[in-house]
Amino acid sequence: MPSKYVHVAGVATHFLYTGPTTLPPDPPRYDRGHPLLFLHGVGGNAALWRRQLDHLGGSHAAIAVDHPAHGRSGSTEALGSIQACCAFTAEFAAAAKLPPAVVVGSCMGAAVALELAATRAELVAALVLVAVSAPLHFTPAAVDTWRNVTYGRAPQPFTTESFSPKTEFGVMRELWMEQVKTDPRVRYTDMIACNDYVEGAGRLAAITQPTLIVAGRDDGITPLEAVEAMQRGIRGARLAVLDDAGHCVATERADAFNAALDEFLAGLPRRGAA
Repeated sequence: MPSKYVHVAGVATHFLYTGPTTLPPDPPRYDRGHPLLFLHGVGGNAALWRRQLDHLGGSHAAIAVDHPAHGRSGSTEALGSIQACCAFTAEFAAAAKLPPAVVVGSCMGAAVALELAATRAELVAALVLVAVSAPLHFTPAAVDTWRNVTYGRAPQPFTTESFSPKTEFGVMRELWMEQVKTDPRVRYTDMIACNDYVEGAGRLAAITQPTLIVAGRDDGITPLEAVEAMQRGIRGARLAVLDDAGHCVATERADAFNAALDEFLAGLPRRGAA
């Protein structure tokens, strides 16, 4: 899958994209289907969206970005707040010459997508919010765990709390392998940023773009009742609840997730349509 770098606020920012390879100084082509922008979650990276990029590549122009200090992007420091991530995402969209896009975000990435849709509506054609609630909240125990890892008081945890009991071990191992690619300080900073984003609930009424919310029925981090409350706050939002999936729903149930995404995209106006 092709990848590129653009410089955003002085940071060499890496992203994956679908479609034909272009020369280094040239942006990807966005002339197939809907342009989509995928935003990763806490401590994540663009590669976590590979199942979606592979699926969409033949019919849509999709890109997935590594935020600073994540994946293959530069910097050693996370941005520190959802608002800062939103501003960075807007600058990235400009640098990558991305037209108004369907913004797909998971967990922290969904909070960034929500902020972007509410404050920079011209950049967002539609929203897909995954494994998120408003507000998004990590428990004190989870935050303390990663604080201890950050200070060298504990090893990185490889637990099953993010997954459905039905998730195959191979999928969990794959995501644990991605987990260790991120500095624990960055993951910890991301969690604090999510917990500090108290504005999220107040943004819901400002969302006018078509919105799909996707949740795993077994998600213990963002319980279904909190997701349903968020759906009620966004006018016309649709909710797809996938069985046998937890917080990592887009990977745990990739086929079902992709089918829900396909159905949503099929119902959106074609680009350029009046």
